[in-house]
Amino acid sequence: MLIHLANASAQLKQLMARFSGVRLATPEDAEPLAKFINETAMSAGHLRVGFTRGNDYFALLRLQAEKFAALVCEDQGRIVGVGALTVRTCYVRGQPARLGYFQDLRVLPAAPHRTRQNFYNCFSEFVKLCPQLEDFDNCSLFITAILDQNTPAKASLSRQSFPLEYTRLTHYNAHLWPKIPFAKLLGKTGSLNSPNFTEILEFYQDNLGRFAFDLTIEDLQRLKEHVTPVVIKENNRIVASCLLAQTENERQLRAEQDQFKIKLNSSGTYITAFRISKAIPAEQSKLVRRKLLTKALLESCKLPGLFTGYIEAENEPSNLNLLQRITSYQIQGSLYRVFHPEHAALPGFSKGFLRPSHVPYFDWIFS
Repeated sequence: MLIHLANASAQLKQLMARFSGVRLATPEDAEPLAKFINETAMSAGHLRVGFTRGNDYFALLRLQAEKFAALVCEDQGRIVGVGALTVRTCYVRGQPARLGYFQDLRVLPAAPHRTRQNFYNCFSEFVKLCPQLEDFDNCSLFITAILDQNTPAKASLSRQSFPLEYTRLTHYNAHLWPKIPFAKLLGKTGSLNSPNFTEILEFYQDNLGRFAFDLTIEDLQRLKEHVTPVVIKENNRIVASCLLAQTENERQLRAEQDQFKIKLNSSGTYITAFRISKAIPAEQSKLVRRKLLTKALLESCKLPGLFTGYIEAENEPSNLNLLQRITSYQIQGSLYRVFHPEHAALPGFSKGFLRPSHVPYFDWIFS
């Protein structure tokens, strides 16, 4: 559900009224915001990466979360900045919690300094107020992901210009595999033999919630029409599973590489909800992970798109085989906890948060 001016609480409306030129996005902004995002990119050294959104900016947000909102910054009637928040149920230390994920924070460098600073201040006050807002179920836990080499983003998010705190939780690697090498191994690709989705949900029901920010059954239900399951079975029981997600209508990858003049604008397949049964012994788990990843890459070749994407956290890297290593293009990033300085006074905040070992998985849907 999109939170906008027509359904926002009085408290949220009062906040937005304090900042001229900044407003909550409305359903009518779906196409203009998509156009703005489609024309901006994130920098990562020689690489610029972006995700185009088709004609409906909110389509991906609807897949990600139960509630979402976007702050729009305008200058002389033109969109010059945006920042979105999705809020969903997840797990922290094994317990259900409400998680806010910040994304698509884009502000045109050419916009006047006063306009940009006004937007940053509004966004910061928005974060500060969220724990008090019924609009987002009093959410006070926020994360975001930033490419490690995206120096312009890191500069703009520094405390000098953006009054929010960013604490790194873990590094992650985003792998992109072109499908061609794996398609050659398969020869002619056939149709996927997908397991029953009810059986898949039962497996996840038994294994979700062990890790921080884990997907829930509700998340998987929202993704149902966009995913194809891949499983490993032993004794006719699922012991490992992942989902091959395709969202070409909601998001496509756009990348430009300066050094080699490479341009890519294409849909792909993303491996998500990668889980191993908790009943699998630790020494066997790595072998099962490798087997599942290899099977997922091969099966993804039967689906449309030019590449397969997969995200792993630093403390549980994939056990890649030689072909996977030499054909993978990697982009490194970090997962951050985001909070307003005044959040340190919230109950339980001082008890600590999460160690990197608590975040072994980070799904593409929130990257």
